[in-house]
Amino acid sequence: MRYVKIFVLAFVLGLSGALMPGPLLAFTVGQVPLQGWRAVPLLMAGHAALELIVVGLLIAGLAQALRRRWPRGIISLVGGSMMLLMGLDMIRSAGGMALHGTEGAAVLRTWELVVAGAAISLANPTFPLWWATVGAGSMVQMAPRSAGEYLAFYLGHELSDFGWYGLVGLILVLGRNLLSNRVYGGLVLVCGVAVILLAAWFLWTGLGVLRGKYLESEAVAKALQQGE
Repeated sequence: MRYVKIFVLAFVLGLSGALMPGPLLAFTVGQVPLQGWRAVPLLMAGHAALELIVVGLLIAGLAQALRRRWPRGIISLVGGSMMLLMGLDMIRSAGGMALHGTEGAAVLRTWELVVAGAAISLANPTFPLWWATVGAGSMVQMAPRSAGEYLAFYLGHELSDFGWYGLVGLILVLGRNLLSNRVYGGLVLVCGVAVILLAAWFLWTGLGVLRGKYLESEAVAKALQQGE
């Protein structure tokens, strides 16, 4: 059951970032008309490879935080605060959402698309900010206990990216009118509300962790006490 919970939460949080327009979405919108839907999985493969490295670094860096009350609580509060701001911004801007982008200058080769997926993501200033706050906070909040649960977190997050970008690519191939700006804005609005609800949960339980409450098991409680 924890696998499903972690997977679903990671998917929702990942979708909140994927839905917002950015350089990778603009580049995807430009490349798909030039070489078809195949551009989507190649760009996403580079993006996923970069995030695999980031998740690995987070796992290594958060190992102690998952066992100590104060770092765990503070990271949850910071991540929850950023999620709250992100959700409010999504609701505020939902009415003006539109799928548009610039046409690619040239048709990239297979390996170039993979590299571009990673490079464009890394160059986006919101990418490290999101992972340092929301990403780290969500991992601390979910507190994966095994390799399988970490994998569920990673796959849930990546599926949101692959799912949304795959849908955008399909729409561009079949006809842009299949997804109106109004429907797109509605998706962003619903996702923004979901992010705010998750942010409230992160903030509430983060405060609870700092007060010694809402610990997920006796084993975790003992580890937190030893780390104080």
